[in-house]
Amino acid sequence: MDLNYLIPDYVSEDVRSSILMWENFMNRRVVFSEFGSEIHTKKHCGRVLLFAELISDNMDLDDSSKDALAMASIFHDSRRKADGPDVGHGKRAADYYKEFCESGVGMLPLPFDMRTYFAIAYHDRNDSLGIKQISDYFNNAKERDNAILIYNIFKDSDALDRWRLGLRDGLDLNYLRTEEARRMADF
Repeated sequence: MDLNYLIPDYVSEDVRSSILMWENFMNRRVVFSEFGSEIHTKKHCGRVLLFAELISDNMDLDDSSKDALAMASIFHDSRRKADGPDVGHGKRAADYYKEFCESGVGMLPLPFDMRTYFAIAYHDRNDSLGIKQISDYFNNAKERDNAILIYNIFKDSDALDRWRLGLRDGLDLNYLRTEEARRMADF
């Protein structure tokens, strides 16, 4: 998939380059479980990446937070075993992300980020559980708040791609966690 045609013209060259770099990384390095899905594909993960990058740019997040979101986007559905309910695919994908980082695959090894791990691991679970796990792990309030922000932006980015399901009411704006995501619903 080439996200280039989906990137809005107003996006800076830095953001465009980042989106395309992470998409390329996913396509070349991230291995997805093969079960024949038509909706939980690299194309879906690419669009989630696009939403995450656009939201994080609008929120003027630091590069580390943007990278954490990009990594969550490209790995999050890599270990699905089925479409529909597949509780636990987030944890499987988070473990794959961690193993990938620890293995040093590729010329430029991917850094492990616990914020990314939590966003992936709990994206298929209720927010109360994900936020509790993040809160229990991060003792520093600033780090905890940033990790929860990453989690919220990531879950919103994943939700914004629900249009692919073809459901007229597939996206309920009341469930989006950030104002930036609500503003992107028409995109």
